[in-house]
Amino acid sequence: MSANSKVVDINKNREELITFTEEEVETIKRTVASDANTDELKMFLHVAKSYGLDPFNKEIFFWKVKGKPTIMTSRDGYLKIADRHPQYDGLVSDVVRKNDSFKRKSDGIEHEYGTERGDIVGAYALVYRKDRSYPVYVFAPFEEYRADTKVWYKYPSAMILKVAESMALKRSFSVSGLVSREEMDVQQLEEDKESPTKRFKKQKEKEDYIDVKDNAQDDSLSQREKEIKRIVGKSPKLKNDLLNYLEHAKKENDIGEEEKMSINKLDDQQFTQLKSILQTFKRLA
Repeated sequence: MSANSKVVDINKNREELITFTEEEVETIKRTVASDANTDELKMFLHVAKSYGLDPFNKEIFFWKVKGKPTIMTSRDGYLKIADRHPQYDGLVSDVVRKNDSFKRKSDGIEHEYGTERGDIVGAYALVYRKDRSYPVYVFAPFEEYRADTKVWYKYPSAMILKVAESMALKRSFSVSGLVSREEMDVQQLEEDKESPTKRFKKQKEKEDYIDVKDNAQDDSLSQREKEIKRIVGKSPKLKNDLLNYLEHAKKENDIGEEEKMSINKLDDQQFTQLKSILQTFKRLA
């Protein structure tokens, strides 16, 4: 940040751990939070400044889910908040599998395992604070939190551990106004508790007016479509994020309901934003 730049003061009554110049706020409006209206931008900047998370370093993100503003961080974002707190005294976490010896005690966990471990049961996290006699404890059962996505199938241990750690860190330091991608997966699970037929019908209705050529041969795709296909791969979650963005862009570009929206109809700024969002969500996964 330039020392001569004027700093924008969003909230004078609360300690700010990070500040933004007017120029940086304008950049955030064009990039990280381009979907945000004036009030949503103020909210985003307030949360970022309160918790000291830097959007330019990809520590905090703005995203609209079904028109509702969502401010996201990652498990590492929660860790950064904890590390800064003077009472933070450490994090202990692990994945529990069948055949493990696992017992919770008031002041910690007794967890032992050998070489013959079974399927994942869940994960636990304990966050210690110097000003508390007992740690904050969270156990995340695997079957309750597992999302039906490629990353969960490929890295189930890492994902369930992130869920437990995020929840424990968030609870330990009363973090509000933020969610992690893992928590969004959990929220999506709650929203998707409906019949497979109903889910398929909703997806089909969305794809009927949004053109996503994910199954096409590369030689029939435009350069833009190839770039997005490389990012999304076979991830159902990223494909859904792509569809959500195109649905938003369809309304933003005032395209008629009967006309399809495609990646190729995005303007340059929208296409750059789409790539940035998908790449960010891919890294968070």
